[in-house]
Amino acid sequence: MHAILFKVAFVLSLGIFFVPKSWKQFFAFAVSLLLGITSVVWAVNVLMSGQTMVIDLGIPFWKENPALTIDSLSAFFILLIDFICLTGLLYGWGYLKPYFEKKSAITLSLHLFSFIWLHASMLQVVTMRHGISFLISWEMMSLSSFLLVIFEGEKEATLKTGINYLIQMHVGFFLILGGFLTVFHATGELTFDALAGYFSNHNNFWLFLLFFMGFGIKAGFVPMHSWLPHAHTAAPSHVSGVMSGIMIKMGIYGIIRVLFQVQADVYGIGLFLTVIAIITAITGILYAIFQHDIKKILAYSSIENIGITGIGLGAFMLGKHLNKPELMTLGIAGALFHTMNHALYKSMLFYSAGNIYYATHTRDQNLLGGLIKKMPFTGMSFLVGSIAICAIPPFNGFISEFLIYSGTFQTIGKASFSESLISIGIILCLVLIGGLSVYAFSKAFGLTFLGSRRFPENSKTETEVPLLMRISSYVIITAMMLVAIFPYFFLQVVAKAVAVVPDSRIAPILAENSHALQTIGHVNLILISVFALIYSLRSLRKNKIDIQFKPTWGCGYSAGDFRHQYTSTSFNDSLRQLADGVLMIERKLEPLTEVEIFPAQRSFSTETKDLIEEKVVLKPVNRLIKELPKAGWAQTGYIHHYLLYPLVFLLIIGLLTFLNVF
Repeated sequence: MHAILFKVAFVLSLGIFFVPKSWKQFFAFAVSLLLGITSVVWAVNVLMSGQTMVIDLGIPFWKENPALTIDSLSAFFILLIDFICLTGLLYGWGYLKPYFEKKSAITLSLHLFSFIWLHASMLQVVTMRHGISFLISWEMMSLSSFLLVIFEGEKEATLKTGINYLIQMHVGFFLILGGFLTVFHATGELTFDALAGYFSNHNNFWLFLLFFMGFGIKAGFVPMHSWLPHAHTAAPSHVSGVMSGIMIKMGIYGIIRVLFQVQADVYGIGLFLTVIAIITAITGILYAIFQHDIKKILAYSSIENIGITGIGLGAFMLGKHLNKPELMTLGIAGALFHTMNHALYKSMLFYSAGNIYYATHTRDQNLLGGLIKKMPFTGMSFLVGSIAICAIPPFNGFISEFLIYSGTFQTIGKASFSESLISIGIILCLVLIGGLSVYAFSKAFGLTFLGSRRFPENSKTETEVPLLMRISSYVIITAMMLVAIFPYFFLQVVAKAVAVVPDSRIAPILAENSHALQTIGHVNLILISVFALIYSLRSLRKNKIDIQFKPTWGCGYSAGDFRHQYTSTSFNDSLRQLADGVLMIERKLEPLTEVEIFPAQRSFSTETKDLIEEKVVLKPVNRLIKELPKAGWAQTGYIHHYLLYPLVFLLIIGLLTFLNVF
């Protein structure tokens, strides 16, 4: 019955092109809700029973009849996909209202249709095990998200960003395809389950590396991350929230599936993954600090959080090799817990950024300031998300990083000196990443919401966004509070997902550490209750007195105006001097001349470019573009030359076959 409903949702999605314009968003939400209800029932049944569920879709005329195979790991990701997609679509319901006046019905229909198919394709990605079905679902996910990114495709920059995104997604697609074909050549099977057979008889590292590069592009691991900051910035905010919150986690899902099948080269894979993850996290948060655009800050922060998840996965593999069950268990549990936490607070932060753009029509921090006075809910939700993403109690972000920290600390006392150095290195890197996160989000929140509005003569009278755009944040904050107060319950869900790993030591270790999470939950409840009590008493007191508003104390100097506030550039100046060697900051300032006694008005601006993107991606691409015209010699205009080319090609293929190259 549920399989029928799942297929019905696909058919109903076509109806979005035929319903009246005013009903399109309601219709899209209803179809997405049908997908959600169906898949949630499957996921809950699997998590409750502990049994794998196989659902035959019964699609005719398909040689390899696709089936949805749902185990506890798939069920965990299904719940995240449904929650984030539904809250994203709900937020988009309000966010897209201004576009209904200037966009055509077909454009809006295509956008909502793509959103539904992004939701459905992600559900298929985490449930398809056969290589062909999985790759078709993966391609559906890439194409639908591409259409969502180019929603404002009339802008040249947005269209270029979308094409860049699509090209990089196809590079990842062919890398994953290469991995599956390698397995098929050795085993005769084109499935995830065949990986174990390949790994048991071949070198594990190189095949893992092939899959890692394919899935890593989607996840945003450095140096395969260059698409992410541009795509997240160009897409509408509800799409950015879904892409960052859950779509990039499809790359994490793929990496986990491969890791669970690895049989050998465990230490090399674990060390490689840990180093790449640390580089990813530090690079991501450093570049986040030096951005002016709020959405670009959040996009680079997503790269950082992917790095933290990767550190947990690396710890899992290192613990497996070193026979340290605490590091192995808490590493993978922390990675999955962080996947869930990041999905919650990052989607909400993107919705808050959307609120800011909706009200002010800018995302440049150098033009913002003082918004918390006029947009208190948006300021509060951004603050809650900022505290959570910095892993500061009493919010949920602390829980997942605590698990990774706990695994490394427990390993130090039971390991040799060299093994302890690995754990200490992970701890120090996490501390550095955490400190830089606090720096980044102190700047992001402070410059946007505190102080006074920069260039107020160019601003409109901002007001809080409509209730429809706030509902998703209310729901997500509630979920974050539940995770923070009841982490033990959510650890049980994570434990069921981890149970896919056939290791009898995992369950007892998670049970031992669940007591610590119960204590953390109690402390978080006390902290939240105390804050709520103080806030309530303060509100009651405010209602009984006459409040006077006066200028903030100016430290003895009150003659300044809004220009004397920190800008994004000046806030970062001290850190810039330390990190100048690894950043690519362009400064635009016309220098003064010696004869200029009374200097004319000048402007100063900075732009932080991605050093890896410039050197690793754009430099070879630009070189290729420069050299391509030289290939024009083959276009002679003579038909007998064009007939000769395929003949030469066939001769080369025949020669290679004769020499047994193939």
